[in-house]
Amino acid sequence: MGRTGFPHPQGGKIKRVSRKLGLRQALSGALVVGLVLILTRQAAMAQTLAQDSSVNSTTSADPNGFWSNCGRWTFGAQLGFALENDIPHNISHIAILMAQPSVGLTLLNFHSPGFPISRFSVVSEGILGGAVHPGGHVIGHALLFRLDGKPVHRVVPFFNVGAGVLHTSVNDRAPELSGSTQFNPQGGLGIQYFFRPQRAFVLEYRYMHMSNNGIQEPNLGFNSSMITIGFRWLRRPRPLGSKVTEHGHNPVLSLSAKK
Repeated sequence: MGRTGFPHPQGGKIKRVSRKLGLRQALSGALVVGLVLILTRQAAMAQTLAQDSSVNSTTSADPNGFWSNCGRWTFGAQLGFALENDIPHNISHIAILMAQPSVGLTLLNFHSPGFPISRFSVVSEGILGGAVHPGGHVIGHALLFRLDGKPVHRVVPFFNVGAGVLHTSVNDRAPELSGSTQFNPQGGLGIQYFFRPQRAFVLEYRYMHMSNNGIQEPNLGFNSSMITIGFRWLRRPRPLGSKVTEHGHNPVLSLSAKK
């Protein structure tokens, strides 16, 4: 208002200019906030992609990533074919086909770079099969001790040794065996090829003996060579950030991640 009581001629212009400035400031502030949210979201996505790529590159570059085990349990299934050899005799030409499901428990991991062994496990292995020749079933269980070697690219060698007890009817058709209860000490070498992380194909050779340990006479027994092929899988490690995400302690990142 002027001194005369009439509105000041410049007052309306000042108000209009102030409104325009306030509107521009509000639009500028909203634009800045929007840009910050967009850039923050892009940064969060880039960080996630970088972590995923680093995990993948580490897994592909480091062979240990393919066979690292989250926990101590290893599971497997193999199919074996055993053929009687001439040591010390081959009377019935026994040939056995068997399935071997297994569960392994890792007892020790060796991290010394100069030591050729990387893992020591105890393996419980089932035996379910029969004699292709001369006939009869074979059912039992074996307890094995396994030593894993150092990984070479995606290949991990291993050594198995142990023994089992069997119930069989092959003794009715082969003079090498007496009685339905037989024991089968065995040992062999094999390789695991990890075609995917914690997933491997297995190829193994075993030398196996079968006899009744003197429970019933005659106790000739027989020796055989066995080839097995199969599949083995380990528990996969949890992905990075699966328990606590990178957005957990940043409210801005959390807001952008939700959008």
